[in-house]
Amino acid sequence: MKYQHVENFPNINSWKIIDGNCYYASGNLVKVIGKEVSIPLPYWGVDFNPSFFNVFTNRSVNTFFNYQGKVINTFEERNFYYYFSDSSFIYYDRVSKRLMYNDLELVRGKILSSYIFDELLFFEKENKIQTINFLSGQFLWEFSLSVFGKFKYKYSEEEKDYEVEQFIGIYNNILWVYLNARELIGIDVETGKLKYRFLGIEKKNPVGIVENYLDNEDYYIFYGADFKLDTEKGVIFGLKADRFFEIDLNKESIIPYLFGLQNKMEKAGLNKNDISGDTFLQDNLLYFCSINDLRFGVLDINIKEIIYVSEPIAVVERDDCFTQLKDLKVSENKVYILDSNHTLHIFEREE
Repeated sequence: MKYQHVENFPNINSWKIIDGNCYYASGNLVKVIGKEVSIPLPYWGVDFNPSFFNVFTNRSVNTFFNYQGKVINTFEERNFYYYFSDSSFIYYDRVSKRLMYNDLELVRGKILSSYIFDELLFFEKENKIQTINFLSGQFLWEFSLSVFGKFKYKYSEEEKDYEVEQFIGIYNNILWVYLNARELIGIDVETGKLKYRFLGIEKKNPVGIVENYLDNEDYYIFYGADFKLDTEKGVIFGLKADRFFEIDLNKESIIPYLFGLQNKMEKAGLNKNDISGDTFLQDNLLYFCSINDLRFGVLDINIKEIIYVSEPIAVVERDDCFTQLKDLKVSENKVYILDSNHTLHIFEREE
């Protein structure tokens, strides 16, 4: 496996991979699949969809364009969450202070983290995980995170409320959620009842060398990974620093495992502290960034081996800060990486 650095695009404001194609906004231009559309107004960001894009300002003015550059519609005082078409969406109305699905009121007030599965909207609000059928507006259930009380991070005396860090996904009718307390919970999608709670990985369950520097007496913590759910295999994966997490959701007794990759990181010439947790799963390959030495790597999750590490990416350095790698996506045979100078780097796998 080897990748070649084939292209750079500077001054990236927004970008997204859709159906294997890279959509991005640079300056006053939107580009995709050989097309180039001029944006004739100041903007804050761009949301891309297959048939249209939304150019929005920091004053919540939204202008929908098609990829021929024609204005489709304009909306004011709206923050969009999900787009289903250029005329159907979930959004927050800043005037009425309500979350809406088209003309249907869903929730009063703002929501925090959210996740959509079929016609269900899961979200965090007022220290609760709540669920609503957004097509009908029917409220289904809520699960209060306050049942867990409060927690403290190691080496801190400050008590914190439990909050959603990430909705990981749904498998076998269980909604898996990563909490800011570095715990994983599983909630029954139909009833809202707590089915699983993992405080960490039992210290008898690690494989390889794992340094015990942020953990408690009984568990290795789920340390800040961006977790991925492989819905075909039914397995949750996560990588952060030299810790690779794996949870097989098909087993009758679900047990989280931790694989210490310190020796393999060192062998590959990687500093574990540079492995940010921003990853992308493609089949059995987990792509990751080494943010400070400007490289990306590939971990084969089946054999737990690092099978590729790139050369350092050539970037434009700034006087006021160090350049880091910030965002990574993979599509077919290409790897896309955005750096902190807003340059998008594209790599292509050599056959």
